[in-house]
Amino acid sequence: MTTPDILNTVGFEKSKIGSGEKEQGYQIKESTLSSLLGSVVLIFGIMGFMVVFMVYDIHFEKKTLNRQMRVEEHHAASKLAQVQMELWSQYHDDIKESHEAQALLNGLDTSYSTFKGNFQGAVNELAVEFQLNPVKAQKYADRILHMVADMHQLNVNHTKHLIDHLIAVGKKSVKLEKHVEKQVIKEVKAEKKAEEADIASGIALEAPTERLAGSKGDDTEEDPLRGILEGFFDTFQDYESEFHGKPREAMKPGEKVHDSVMALYEKVKSDKPPSEEDVQEELDKIDLAGIGAGLGQGRVLPIMDIVEELALIPKIPTEQLVQLEKEWRDGKEDSVAIFEQLSELHESGIIPSGWLQQGVSEEEKEEGDEEEKLESE
Repeated sequence: MTTPDILNTVGFEKSKIGSGEKEQGYQIKESTLSSLLGSVVLIFGIMGFMVVFMVYDIHFEKKTLNRQMRVEEHHAASKLAQVQMELWSQYHDDIKESHEAQALLNGLDTSYSTFKGNFQGAVNELAVEFQLNPVKAQKYADRILHMVADMHQLNVNHTKHLIDHLIAVGKKSVKLEKHVEKQVIKEVKAEKKAEEADIASGIALEAPTERLAGSKGDDTEEDPLRGILEGFFDTFQDYESEFHGKPREAMKPGEKVHDSVMALYEKVKSDKPPSEEDVQEELDKIDLAGIGAGLGQGRVLPIMDIVEELALIPKIPTEQLVQLEKEWRDGKEDSVAIFEQLSELHESGIIPSGWLQQGVSEEEKEEGDEEEKLESE
């Protein structure tokens, strides 16, 4: 196609132009030029709209993908914290078993001495009662005691290896327990920072873990940390019902009951802790009923954890825990954020280990009940 043909196609007409209309040239009508320019503008507008739409569509798809990835990462962080807390709980149990083994070993060391004194006293009383020769009676007692000593030594040799193993495991678990706790705090802090970055970038998580934390009966996958937090706050409520008001006010340094509890707590934390029976006996001697806390409500915690709980009463941040529970149950804060704060409080030594332990136990119990239900179906 020649140049004139092209010009004719786009609306130019060949005619005489210039001064006196003596020159041959091409001209276009104003209406035609306006239509041509309008068509060009419309084409560029359509192209621009398509480019913007494609960019926005890509951005929207990318944002949706990022949200889905963050939902999975958030759930994985919760699950990891749950598993790590189960490991922490196992180390905590190992430490308790180590203390019980140490108490048993101490009991074995003193049991023979106690028996020896009681037996010799009984033999002397029988010798007088039956008018036996005291020398012969003593020789008889010595032979019996020698046989008992051999049996005692045999029993100790058989059990000492196992006890030493439990004690060694407990000592190792003390370090591992602290390491796992620090790792848990590190993980949940990292997840919290990631959530804050999501909010800043306009990515709002819409995951099952963000639903009302305290709700039950949801068909969606439950929050991995829900069971732990349920158990923790249920134990906290149990503590509140037992120690609010007068008991809490009476548990202050300088008060008789508080100082007695602290003395017992120091024994529990020592390298040679007393047995649970001895701790229970010592605790019964403390006048807790006198301050309105007779432990008559049936506490769910083991005796060792109750002693720790009593010792920490002046330090426990009750109002903060009440607020945290409210925010969690109202859905204002998700489980990861709440669990992070509880972990930091525990690491600071102002909430009892038994409360977290009870939380893990509650979570494990729920899992066991669900498994039994599935097996029965």
